[in-house]
Amino acid sequence: MASEQFNSPLRPHVWNSKRQWTRPELDQEREEFFDTRVTGRQEIWGTLKMAVSLLADGQVQNAQGILDASGVTIPTGDLANGAYDEMGNLYQLPEQVISDPVNIVLVSQDIAAGKTEGAKTGEETDEDEVERRREEKGKGVLKSGDSVKVRARLSDRGGPDVTVMLGKEQNVRVTGNGKVKIAYLGKILKDGETLQAQGWREGHVVNALVFQ
Repeated sequence: MASEQFNSPLRPHVWNSKRQWTRPELDQEREEFFDTRVTGRQEIWGTLKMAVSLLADGQVQNAQGILDASGVTIPTGDLANGAYDEMGNLYQLPEQVISDPVNIVLVSQDIAAGKTEGAKTGEETDEDEVERRREEKGKGVLKSGDSVKVRARLSDRGGPDVTVMLGKEQNVRVTGNGKVKIAYLGKILKDGETLQAQGWREGHVVNALVFQ
């Protein structure tokens, strides 16, 4: 049995880079890094990827929550110094994967994206509401052959996993005014698509992330 690892509260990693990084370069670097891990456990790398994404959005508490739910500890609180799983295995991430440097180089696409983000958010919200109403109208009784058992691990509590029955063609949909998200292998699943369409395999555990 692995000994208990010392853990410190997660904090953002702040750094200056000698190299000039642009947004597309950093995005590609992170994607390639997580796609090419061959050591350690895949689900832990997925958790670390999600934590990095949440940190980029300033959601430190939510990132801490998913790390705790997966049993990941960070002795110094800084991912740049390494993270450990419950078995004591070390996971190391380079700085450019953990966070943007303070001297990141902004290109014209970044500036344009910032100007249009607000307008897109409103449009997407309207489309989501229309899709939600359509789905509600199409609900029916599940037949035994059309359903699967899905085991979910909640991030806000310990204890046993929760098992629910879902239709094979039932789209991902959660309640709680956006305070609950479903994640699988380090990715937040999209509403409006089935679990299987997003890569989930029967028998695998999903994470129910409860945001405070």
